[in-house]
Amino acid sequence: MARADVNDVDMGWKRIESQLRAFEKASVLVGFQEGSVTKTQVKGQREKEGGLSMPEIASANEFGTKTIPARPFMRTSFDENYRKITSLINTQYDQISEGKSSAEKSLNAIGVIMVGLIQQKIRAIVSPPNSPRTIAIKGSSKPLIDFGQMIQSVTYKVQK
Repeated sequence: MARADVNDVDMGWKRIESQLRAFEKASVLVGFQEGSVTKTQVKGQREKEGGLSMPEIASANEFGTKTIPARPFMRTSFDENYRKITSLINTQYDQISEGKSSAEKSLNAIGVIMVGLIQQKIRAIVSPPNSPRTIAIKGSSKPLIDFGQMIQSVTYKVQK
């Protein structure tokens, strides 16, 4: 009986398999990252104090406090876009499977889109309206946006 030699040539599957494993094990943390703080800013005659915790400010606006009504923008952003987010994740998985993307590139793409969805939701919120006192202080009736630091502080971090 003749003996046949088999030559196994990897056409990129090992790299794709490695990237899929990395994608499946990682997560994208979207929101207000620990350690992010406000910067001192001046707007007209008003000065916004620096050094305040951005996650605490966002949480107070998301869930409300004794003096701030709840204006959920994180939870609603996710809930309202669940299908879009699921489709995005599946598309990125397919891109990696086809060798067209890496885990890092796909995770970053998800992060960028999620940040955009949250920022879009912050801009869209009009209710509950600001109190007349807040409107007088800010010079604007737009909830959640004053100096713009909160909306600019929405970020993501890939956790491997």
